[in-house]
Amino acid sequence: MAIYLIITFIALTVYELLYFALAKRLHIVDRPNERSSHHRVVLLGAGIIFILALLHYALFNPDNGILLHLAARNHPGAGFIPFLCGALLLAVVSYADDLRPLPSWLRLLAQFGAIVLAFHTSISTLHAWQIILLVIVFAAILNVYNFMDGINGMLAAYSFAVVGAFLAINLFIHPFTDTLLLATILLAILIFGFFNFRTHARCFSGDVGSIVMGLTVVYLLVRYDASLPDQGQNVSFLCFIIVFLADGLLTIAKRFLTGRNILEAHREHLYETLVNDLHVPHLLVAAAYALLQVAITAGYLAVADKNLYTFVVALCLVVAYGLFFNYCRRRGIITDK
Repeated sequence: MAIYLIITFIALTVYELLYFALAKRLHIVDRPNERSSHHRVVLLGAGIIFILALLHYALFNPDNGILLHLAARNHPGAGFIPFLCGALLLAVVSYADDLRPLPSWLRLLAQFGAIVLAFHTSISTLHAWQIILLVIVFAAILNVYNFMDGINGMLAAYSFAVVGAFLAINLFIHPFTDTLLLATILLAILIFGFFNFRTHARCFSGDVGSIVMGLTVVYLLVRYDASLPDQGQNVSFLCFIIVFLADGLLTIAKRFLTGRNILEAHREHLYETLVNDLHVPHLLVAAAYALLQVAITAGYLAVADKNLYTFVVALCLVVAYGLFFNYCRRRGIITDK
């Protein structure tokens, strides 16, 4: 295991540096505009390391013959191959969108297709309305996760908090997936974070990274939920991503209630307001989101009634969100116009 991790760390670092060289040569960059939270030209698409990490795991995992029996129901990596196929589909479409914006309907169609492809074995026994609902919920999580690349360090810090929690659960509470898979993903996050978690980031993830990481988190949520004795009868496992999920969904609701187009690009998330309007440093905001999620996850694992805990946490986040934006409006920091 140690040898695999050392080789993987070196390989992923090389992959990322080779991509930097390619991006510089081809001028694959993110130029700031009126919706940006940065003011410098930054290399774009560095999140490609996440799909490369998944491919590296599939090809070089020391578990001999893993590609032949990952689909076995009793294997800790069951369901990985369909998930990898879905992630590859999303990576191709998302990277194409990074290079030249695609129609929103095409991106959404690709997301729905990737979700069905990745989780068809998990949802095939459900009723049609349940499948439709889950696909919509999963697509919402992907798009909420996609927002994270808006400020330096957010995607890396928050993803590390989420995947790190899953690794701790897998090691010390009960295994629900392959530990090496989680470790490989964490190494990719660390390498990306080294270049992104900076006052002046060297790179941004791009949709190719944030969308694939979003699907990866959904996969881990599904695997974790499948390992619970409740047989999928509750959704308290969403507590693992509740900080950013609440920010994303509440921002959509706020825009809808104030008559804005919820599909239009904007920078009205709470973290964007903190950075752009209150001028809180990017890295401080990113770290605060990650640490808050760690604290909430620790509480989730400690309590007995996880449904009640999740409801209370969600209620507290809704109230805090409402109070914050009400304060900002009253002080004239932001307006609804």
